[in-house]
Amino acid sequence: MSFILLTFSFIAPALGSLIILLFGKRALVKELFSTFSIILAMLSTVLSWNSLVSSDGKSLSSGEIFYIDGLSLLMQLIVEFVALMVILYSPKYIVRVYGHRKESFHIYYSVILIGTAFMNLSFTLNNLFWLYITVELSSILSVYLVVFNLNKESLKAGFKYLILVNVGILFSLLGIILLFYIAGKPIMISNIGEVIKSLPRNIALLSAFLFIVGFFTKAGLIPFHLWLPDSYAESPSSITVFLAGAVTKLGFYGLARTVTIFSLNYEEIKTLVITLSSLSMLIGAILAFNQRDIKKLIAYISISEMGFIASALALKSYEGLFGGIFHIINHTVMKGILFFSAGAIIYATGSRKIEEIKRSIGKMPTITILFFIGSLAAGGMPLFASFLSSVTIFIAITSEGFLWVSIVLILSEFICAIALLRTAISIFWEKNEKIEVFTSPVPFSMIFCTGVFAVVLIIFGIYPEIIHPVIDMATKGIIKIAG
Repeated sequence: MSFILLTFSFIAPALGSLIILLFGKRALVKELFSTFSIILAMLSTVLSWNSLVSSDGKSLSSGEIFYIDGLSLLMQLIVEFVALMVILYSPKYIVRVYGHRKESFHIYYSVILIGTAFMNLSFTLNNLFWLYITVELSSILSVYLVVFNLNKESLKAGFKYLILVNVGILFSLLGIILLFYIAGKPIMISNIGEVIKSLPRNIALLSAFLFIVGFFTKAGLIPFHLWLPDSYAESPSSITVFLAGAVTKLGFYGLARTVTIFSLNYEEIKTLVITLSSLSMLIGAILAFNQRDIKKLIAYISISEMGFIASALALKSYEGLFGGIFHIINHTVMKGILFFSAGAIIYATGSRKIEEIKRSIGKMPTITILFFIGSLAAGGMPLFASFLSSVTIFIAITSEGFLWVSIVLILSEFICAIALLRTAISIFWEKNEKIEVFTSPVPFSMIFCTGVFAVVLIIFGIYPEIIHPVIDMATKGIIKIAG
């Protein structure tokens, strides 16, 4: 029965996508069916969570097809929550900003749903090869959302995304093939820990490197990040949240299922991942500092913060893995606040350029507060959940002998906070004598979705006990596989 319930997490959005594709041009069909499909998927995931909690083995499996543990269901909940917020945010936003694409709005919603279905399926599959297939399919589908505007810049960004991400993720396929060749059997998530321990050292190191290249590219970490800034900037702001909060999380899921297990057994892999992650932290923050496009600024800050997650997933301690998973949640929420706020600013002013925004923006008190909340959270300030996850990662990294990385982490957060706060002050507070106010009122639905992310961030920061059991079960799921 639990597996019948589980299948609704990907069947419901898939069916919803088909219905919208066929009948979505009718009034309210796309909005209602999108929302209903995601709610059904969330209900399925919650019921599966209850089954998991009540199980003795702390994992659910169905032969060699499915393997579900705390990490699987947490990632599903993240993707479903993001998808729901994106769907609720989109109606007013895309009608105003992308009105010239009105005939394709139903395809927009349909692709979000089928992308959610493939991601949810990815989190439940046991066979690494089929995981690779679903990750590839979700990447290809995302191209449509990146190029939705169909102008020269978005088409270039979509082409770059398609080539770089799909070529990059091929390296993970090579890693899977190599493991299969050496082990002589399909590589399952449930047995990958045993396979890795039995590998010759040189084969293990080569396999790990292939997985690092593949999943670092999917997540958009430096030096495999070249697709990310343009894709985030040129896609609709609602889709940017979908990319940052859901699609790139597949990269971290892949890291947790493969590279984390390698790093627990080979010190060289841990050192390599942490070194590359520190580059993402620092270079991402530095590149963000002088960006004059508000979405590219947030995109580079996202790259910096994702370095925190990748470094934590390479650690051997429970605390490190716990902090990394916690920061996956916080990164999703922070990017939701910042990119939704940017979307509201674009809705109101019609521009992404900071100088142009300054010349035309009027009073936006709620969005101002929300943008400042996102900015302070990105800097790891107290009272926000990001402070707790950052401190946890800092302590774990330091305790494993990487003090220099801890210093880079603090410096990167400081630079990110300054870059965002400087931009917020420049846009919302500085007096401009030449200002010509062209601001349009921001719809309640857009403010509401942005506010939901902010409330979640604050609640988890003040009362982390709410989310602790979920993160704990996800962390133990990784450790169990590692053996």
